[in-house]
Order: sequence, then C-alpha cells, then structure tokens
Amino acid sequence: MNPSSPISAPLNARHGRVLVVDDEPHILAVARTSLESQNFDVTLCESGDEAIEHVRSGHLQGNRFGVVILDLTMPGGKSGFEVLEGILAVDQEAAVIACSGYFQADARDLCQAIGFADILNKPYALEHLCATVRRHLTRDRSANSVSA
Repeated sequence: MNPSSPISAPLNARHGRVLVVDDEPHILAVARTSLESQNFDVTLCESGDEAIEHVRSGHLQGNRFGVVILDLTMPGGKSGFEVLEGILAVDQEAAVIACSGYFQADARDLCQAIGFADILNKPYALEHLCATVRRHLTRDRSANSVSA
C-alpha cells in the first residue's frame, strides 16, 4: 500500500460515526470491514425506514452520524431520495452520500443539487470509500466546531 494513500495509517481512536444503508448483505459486510479497519464507528441497516430511525435516535441522544452512505435503489421500501428527505428532516447537517452502481455522467451535480453531499459508485474501492468518508467527516467537524 502506498504510504501517502489516504487510508495508509489507521487512526488510533474512533473519530466518526458512519451509517451504511444497503439491501445487499455482502455490500454491508465489505463496507463494515473496510471502514472499521480505518477506525470508523460503523452501523449497518438494510432499509430506509431503519436508517431514518437510526439517524433520529443518534440525533436525539447527541451522538449523531457524521456520514450516511445510502444506496439509492432498495426494492420494496422508500427510494433513496425519500430516505434522504427523511434523514435531512431529522438532521439538516447530515452528510448523506448517494451510492449506486447506475450513476450517469451528470449524477454528482444532480445528487448534490437535491441535497446529497457526494456520490459513491458501486462497486467502490476501499481507498475511495474511506477517503470519501474521511473527507466528509473532516468537513463536518470543522463546520460544527465552536471556539470556547
């Protein structure tokens, strides 16, 4: 692994809560393994309703998720766009990253225009997943830091 890589040195302490929402168990397993190897605090769920409840619970307890990685196409439930709406209704500052294997060339601009912080193409590479999450957690921390 390249020493200058964004994931080359795992952090010493947990520094960010990440919620991964996907209906595919193998995607959840890969995401958990990848993110936990970099010391992220990872929660997994398989539906949009469950995701909204996790975000609500974390927000009410003062232990919010810094990043939510949200699959856009989960059959049998809310669309990723409906889930985004529900998450932002609870936590307007949530960095929600759209995840799909079906993005078109202009997807990033379109997703950001409706409230997503970023996009991840599936299948995602370990380095890209971790770098994207780290970038948004850093942005979240600096946006929310208040000097005493």
